[in-house]
Amino acid sequence: MSPTNPPESQLNATEILQLVQQEKTATLSHLVSSVVHEINNPLGCIAGNITYIKDYVKDLLNLIELYQEYYPNPGDEITDEIDSIDLEYLIEDVPKLLAAMENGAERLHQISNSLRTFGRFEGDRQVLFNIHDGIDSVLLMLKSRFKGTKIRSPIEIIKIYGHIPEINCYPGHFNQAISYLINNSINCLDKKAGSQPSDPDFKPTITIKTDLNQDSVIISLQDNSLGLSEDVQNTIFEDLLITKPVLQGSGIGLSVSRQIIEDRHQGKIKCQSSLGVGTEFIIELPIVSDS
Repeated sequence: MSPTNPPESQLNATEILQLVQQEKTATLSHLVSSVVHEINNPLGCIAGNITYIKDYVKDLLNLIELYQEYYPNPGDEITDEIDSIDLEYLIEDVPKLLAAMENGAERLHQISNSLRTFGRFEGDRQVLFNIHDGIDSVLLMLKSRFKGTKIRSPIEIIKIYGHIPEINCYPGHFNQAISYLINNSINCLDKKAGSQPSDPDFKPTITIKTDLNQDSVIISLQDNSLGLSEDVQNTIFEDLLITKPVLQGSGIGLSVSRQIIEDRHQGKIKCQSSLGVGTEFIIELPIVSDS
């Protein structure tokens, strides 16, 4: 007989949270995979054909230039049509439109790749994973949250990536933990901006660093928010801790991040903060995990 989960009454709050989180991660991963698959088919068609269209339009414009060179005095009907379509402007603008379409297709391709990276889920199987790719995918998914708002200027993201190897991990879970931590930093920066609306010198910043320390990878996520008191730092990863107003959601994401880093990956996570300076989360992950 296959093993079954114990009745919910026999599970403590942490175990229930872990089961719910694993199910959410799996569901999100399958949804993202389906969306990426549906996006890639039409995107491939668009991106693949833009190259041909650019060549065709270039040939047609060259042909028009040849006609203008060898037949400088067209008939009145042709002259009227040239004026009607504003040929000079068209010749200048069409290549720009095609370049913009090509950039848009490339942008969609980047988003598709980031979605696939962000939503990777291998169940109970660890795989080699480039954590820089994971962090970059999270940043792209959260890009809209970095934009300026009524109370603050855009958040600047500073990336200082070290030379680190791929590590054995659960990519979907790792990405989710990073997402929760960065979201927390954004909320804290919003809180600081809201408390100091008259401070024009406040430039919200999130700095992400990675480095190698013997057999572990170190990841630092640091913001320049209001910072946290020592009491909050000591309890910030506790289960079901409420650290934000209800409208912003609960602090459950930080608890889940701790579980993903420490329980799932046998790593370490700690919070360092100074009031008025900011908060830093430091993650240490083994390059090769025993799980």
